Amino acid sequence: MGRFASTVEFYSRYREPYSPRFFLTVAERLELRGTEKLLDAGCGPGPLAIGFAPFVKDVTALDPEATMIAAARSAAAEAGVNISFVHQKLERFSAASTFDVITIGRALHWLDREAALRVLRQIVGASGHILICGASNTDTPEFPWVKPYDVARRAFAPEPDEARYRIDGRKWFSGSEFEQADTIPVAERRAVTVTELVGRALSKSNTSPAVLGARREEFEAQIKAVLEPFARDGVVREEIVSRATVFKRRAASAAS
Repeated sequence: MGRFASTVEFYSRYREPYSPRFFLTVAERLELRGTEKLLDAGCGPGPLAIGFAPFVKDVTALDPEATMIAAARSAAAEAGVNISFVHQKLERFSAASTFDVITIGRALHWLDREAALRVLRQIVGASGHILICGASNTDTPEFPWVKPYDVARRAFAPEPDEARYRIDGRKWFSGSEFEQADTIPVAERRAVTVTELVGRALSKSNTSPAVLGARREEFEAQIKAVLEPFARDGVVREEIVSRATVFKRRAASAAS
C-alpha cells in the first residue's frame, strides 16, 4: 500500500480546492493559447490537470500512487476532460518531446531533487514554464479558527513542526538552470463545514487514517471540539489562497 492510499477519498473531496478563477488567471498571465502541452507531475486526484485542461491542447498526468491515478481518472471523466495518465514517478519519467507547462502541486517535498531536476532539464521546453502550485488557508484574526485547527491537527502528527512540507521553491531550484519568474496568487472566500474540515485533516499524509490508526476517533473528536466555538450551524468561513510560483529557464540556459 502506498503512502497516500488511505488519504485518497479524503484528498479528492476535502483538500483545500483551487478556485476556477485561479486557473483562468494563470492561463491569462502565461498567455496560454490552447496549443500547449502540459505535464502534471505528482497529480494526486488530478485537480491541477483537470483545472488547466481547458486552457491547453494536451495534458499528461503522472503519479506514483495507483490509487491516486484511479481517482484522477474518475474525476477527469466526470469533468469531461481528456487526460493521459501515467503511473510513474517524475524522477523516472521520459518523453519523446518537451512540454510547454509543467505543474507540480503538493508534491515538491516528496521529489528526489537531483533526479527530478535531471528529468526537468530534458522535458521542459526552451520557453516552457514550471508552476509550483498550492492552496492554503489565510490565517488572520478574521478567520480565528485556522490556527487552533492547525495546532490540534499537528498534535497528532509524527513530526508536528511539519518542516519537510515547507519547501521554498526558490531554494529548491537554486543552482539549477531554472529561476523564479513570477508569483500568481488568487484568493477566494467560501463556507466550509466542520465535517469537511475533519475530512481535510484526514487527507494530510501525516494525519491520514493509516498514520492515526486506533487514534482516529480521538483525532476526529478533537478537531470537532476545536472548531465548535467558531462554527455557526456547523459552518465556518474561510479564505483560500491558490498560488502558482512560476519558474523558467535562465536566459543563458534557454539560449544554449
